[in-house]
Amino acid sequence: MKRVFVIRHGKSSWENPAWKDLERPLRKKGKKRTERIAKFLKVNGFRPDIIITSPAKRAKMTAKIIREIWNNEIPVVEEKLIYHGDENDLEHILYGLDNGIETVYIVGHNPDLTDWVNRYKNPPIWNLPTSGVFGVTFHTRKWEDLPLAGFKEILYLEPKMLKKK
Repeated sequence: MKRVFVIRHGKSSWENPAWKDLERPLRKKGKKRTERIAKFLKVNGFRPDIIITSPAKRAKMTAKIIREIWNNEIPVVEEKLIYHGDENDLEHILYGLDNGIETVYIVGHNPDLTDWVNRYKNPPIWNLPTSGVFGVTFHTRKWEDLPLAGFKEILYLEPKMLKKK
């Protein structure tokens, strides 16, 4: 079995109009929501073997928060295609993973994440919100066999679904 969790980056700041898109950091609200989501994932045992993130600052900050919740035990890898590509590129990233990896988190952006989620979610969603997460299990032992594998949704979670602490 292979598991994929796609996580949209936390709510980002538009405070400085001079920032390029790649440079926008998370807002305080985005950090807090991401922490709640990451704690939920940890409490429920959805441990990743690797986190693959877009090179955008807000995505890297999201990945860092998730990694810190897991006590910095999870390797984080940047992948340019998550920022510049589309949902097909997300599939190709998965196809190329080492088969020893069972669970992967992908931290990225819309509309690509929503488009990818809607390949596997029924009913489909209109929008994966910031800090939202979707998890799916694929019934295969090899990442390259994903297109042929059966699958099952295991998680759809938006920050507003969790109680604030």
